[in-house]
Amino acid sequence: MISLPKKDVLLYAAYTFTCLEDRAWSFFATIVFELLGAIILVVVLNNFSILFAVLSLTSKYHNPSSDHPILLYISVVLCAINRLFLNAEKSIITRDWVVTLNHKNALARQNAMLTGFDQLLNILAPVIVGTMITSHGIFCGLICFAIGSMISLTLKSTLLFLLYTSHSSLHNRNNKNYKALEHSMECEEEEPFLIPKTARKPSGVFHTYWKQSTFCAAFGMALFYKTVMGFDNLAVGYAKGASDLSIFTIGIVKSYGAIAGMAGVAFYALMEKRYGLVQAGSVGLVVQQVFAFLAVCTIWMPGSPVWEPISKGPSIFIFLMSIATSRFGLWCLDMAVTRAMQLHVPESERNTVFGFHMALCQTFSVPKEMLVIAFPEPSHFALYILSSYICVTLGQYFFYLYTKKHVE
Repeated sequence: MISLPKKDVLLYAAYTFTCLEDRAWSFFATIVFELLGAIILVVVLNNFSILFAVLSLTSKYHNPSSDHPILLYISVVLCAINRLFLNAEKSIITRDWVVTLNHKNALARQNAMLTGFDQLLNILAPVIVGTMITSHGIFCGLICFAIGSMISLTLKSTLLFLLYTSHSSLHNRNNKNYKALEHSMECEEEEPFLIPKTARKPSGVFHTYWKQSTFCAAFGMALFYKTVMGFDNLAVGYAKGASDLSIFTIGIVKSYGAIAGMAGVAFYALMEKRYGLVQAGSVGLVVQQVFAFLAVCTIWMPGSPVWEPISKGPSIFIFLMSIATSRFGLWCLDMAVTRAMQLHVPESERNTVFGFHMALCQTFSVPKEMLVIAFPEPSHFALYILSSYICVTLGQYFFYLYTKKHVE
């Protein structure tokens, strides 16, 4: 029988509640906004403060004909507040605490476990939410989320408090820096993007991020956020508004994407142990590129909204399946970049680097949202797909630059 250390149990349990809030609420809110006709607001639907957004959406749902969209805008503002703290919470657990609590040889396993929890809930949440909406309606779902968010808050706070108080290593910071890759110091000195160590001085947040030996890999990963190929709410809204695919079908495909992501995580863990993170990440790069190209090809397939107002062909379904399958490669790359940053970034700079990285990722997501506001019609979605493919390919090129300097 497998026994887990107490710290792992507390860490896994707290992170599970965090992911459950994220995955289930995001999918549910997408459907509510779409049903209320607020398609453009879908671009920011992830940013919710769950409890108060439920109150606003409940009022709007009971009076959908109201000419005053103030309740929707209040929900969007609450969304931004929630997303800020949710991202900070995830970052602290998966980018900082997990490194502090574990030896470098255990990081790959812990990263895979935490990502596995996230993807498992990504599988279950759309199916459960889709079934709940179909069986009990929107209002019942809103009440469930309001109660569930308060229960989750209580349990999660307790678990994190117990974990923090029981491990003194979380109370202090030092300059410890894991260097697991061979020749990492030589690669850092040869990196043309970096300032020589003798010339480095304490500077701003960007300089701290830029001077890291993992800059190219991290920057490439940030470029992936300027894409509609991540099966986010833009893709869900596109499929719902431009095709006759049911909510349940979209939820199933989204769950399949999460399964592909979990397979990518498991594959990475096996490959990294045997061949190293560079080789494992490179396999993910190839898989992601193949299916991203297939997603681009759907623009010219029968049923594409570019040619037909309402899709009756396979174009949108193939697009969803392509971006769902590409998550296998995406998570291989994500795990490789995350582990490289955990190993190379000093503990004293870890929150700064990961915090700026998260901000950069969100910044790159803004242009696609601006495109949706400027070109809201489903027939314009081809523009987003093409621009996404360019950014995905460019991000992969930056990862390639990183691998050239870090040969294992």
